Amino acid sequence: MKNKAHHTHFFRLSLLSLSILLWGNAAYAETEQNLPEITVKDRRAASGNYKAVAERNVTDMREILADRADINAGGGSLSAQYLSIRAAGQNKIDLVVDNTTSAAEIWYHQGRFQLDPAMIKVVGVDKGAGSASAGIGANNGVVRAQTVDAADLLQDGQNLGARVATTYNSNKGWGGNLSLYGKTDQFDGLLMGSWLNNKDYEAGKGYNSIMIPHISEEGTNTVKNSARKQSNYLLKLGYSFAPNHRVGLSYRDEKHHGIANDRAEMVFDLWRRGPIETRTRTVNLDYKGQDIGFIRDIDANLFHIKAEDERLPWIANDKYYVNQDGSVTMRRGGTKTTGANLNLTSELPHGHLFKYGINVRNEKTHSSDGRSGYVSGESKKEYGLYAEGIWHLDPVTLTTGLRYDHFSLDTLGNNSAAMQKTHSRHISKGVLNPSLGLIWDVTPAFSLNAKWNYASRSPQLASANTLTDSRNSADKARALRFIDPDLKMERSRLAEIGFTWQHEGLSLDGAVFHQETKNFYKVENRVVGNAGKVKTKGYELNAAYRLKGLTARLGMAYADPKADFPLPSSPYDIVPQGRRWVASLSYRFDRPNLELGWRGRFAQSKTFTAGENTIHKQGYGVHDLYANWKPLGNDSLNVNFAVDNVGNKLYYSHSQRSGSVVPPNPGRAYRVGVNYSF
Repeated sequence: MKNKAHHTHFFRLSLLSLSILLWGNAAYAETEQNLPEITVKDRRAASGNYKAVAERNVTDMREILADRADINAGGGSLSAQYLSIRAAGQNKIDLVVDNTTSAAEIWYHQGRFQLDPAMIKVVGVDKGAGSASAGIGANNGVVRAQTVDAADLLQDGQNLGARVATTYNSNKGWGGNLSLYGKTDQFDGLLMGSWLNNKDYEAGKGYNSIMIPHISEEGTNTVKNSARKQSNYLLKLGYSFAPNHRVGLSYRDEKHHGIANDRAEMVFDLWRRGPIETRTRTVNLDYKGQDIGFIRDIDANLFHIKAEDERLPWIANDKYYVNQDGSVTMRRGGTKTTGANLNLTSELPHGHLFKYGINVRNEKTHSSDGRSGYVSGESKKEYGLYAEGIWHLDPVTLTTGLRYDHFSLDTLGNNSAAMQKTHSRHISKGVLNPSLGLIWDVTPAFSLNAKWNYASRSPQLASANTLTDSRNSADKARALRFIDPDLKMERSRLAEIGFTWQHEGLSLDGAVFHQETKNFYKVENRVVGNAGKVKTKGYELNAAYRLKGLTARLGMAYADPKADFPLPSSPYDIVPQGRRWVASLSYRFDRPNLELGWRGRFAQSKTFTAGENTIHKQGYGVHDLYANWKPLGNDSLNVNFAVDNVGNKLYYSHSQRSGSVVPPNPGRAYRVGVNYSF
């Protein structure tokens, strides 16, 4: 079946954005100077920080990362969004929050990348294969976030404070959050709660739901089954038992619920629709210390992540399973992840540093419903050992690293006698990965950088709900998998060179890269195996200019993946997409304390072949306007205004599925938000 557009459109730059492009101003949102340091492997500035989130109506990951061209989020609302980094999809990247992470899935991609912006202190992005200290499975990219502490919210001279905020979106959404926080000489604590209620939003002009299969009512520009509700809580406690020694305990609870389609990234109306509740709870115990003998810094944590999902138990012909007594037992799937990290840094003579440590992660899945009962799913154990030297050879900084990663995977298999003879339900593998990085400060304002990293990733556990997603019979569930006895560990090699330059208010940075991933994982006929090799080439260029209250930015990124096997049509692993651009222009007045700004987001069209289909992703250009007013002249009170998608453009993000059943991005929305700290 061919799915090809009748013509090709490239994005069109407006006069304003074109003038910025020619002017040479642009790029990323910089990290504020007063923010705490965060490790960003590619020396890029962080994409979002608490101050920036407080000054914008930000409610999801897509909005946090909207100022970046090198990372993309799909359409839809909240759990319907797909994340991609340099054309690598969500199965190949991770979200790390306070050094906790899970690669296990409840129902495909849903829920793995949901993080409430109200909780975020700062976000950074690793792109491509990471260095030795990047952690488990960092072979294509990582989004790293730190949550706020009491110290981040307390104003000067405060020991106790509170913050209240609310947002309203004319395109069917509203929410708010409340925070209480305080500290003494040794103790600090924070309690935060937030909620969000998004109705079915309206798409841009030209969208008509009557064109979508399984829609029975009259056509409308409302995107069916896009409604989402969420309620989140964060509790953090800290105890500083000595100078430079702190123990922290946190509990993060995130819940998405409501009446929705079984597949949140699709907009069917009468097809597989019902009540859904997805909940993730994370407990994290961490310790940070300094100057313990030969150890200069120690960063350690122990965490447990429990994710649960409840929905109707769908079977064949898009019906749901009914018990003999007429009742319906909901499908309840879940994942459990337990992990630990020990990261150490020691000083060597002549100012050199030595980083070393261990990462451990164990994952397990389960599911239950009326027909299959309780099914204990697949399990995986992983650990990694690393050592990394940072050699200050002025004007050159050299980083050398070596990492050993090992995993052990157990699957369930099925009743096939032939498969039981030739395939396995257990495998254990390990591999060494070197890394090399170099930064040459040619002048105080100009530097060159390069990296040559190897990184590996273990196979992902089958989604928990597929243990009982049996369609025709209970013994044919898709999670009843075997392992190819010749399975090899997926391994990526990244080669990248780049530069940074700063002069007065102007800054530029750019990079070209080539990543090769061997032994790319595939699941075919319920067998975990290797598909082949993927090569991704690309480049990035960013610029920014500041002059008093004026800030102008421009960013551009492109990544082109090529495989020696047919590309999949789903965006879980590989996400071909057009060249992306982000431009912005803003001005901040001193009196009144007011910032006015414009942002443009653009994508060029992309055509590629996936299986037997030719897929065309149309280019687009979208404009946003915003204003932030601080009536009291300081950060204690913010009033935010925004108009998203000013032209009411109908467009589809390139970082999502293709076809008629996927949700377009929201149309025009007027947004207002207020937050007050006291």
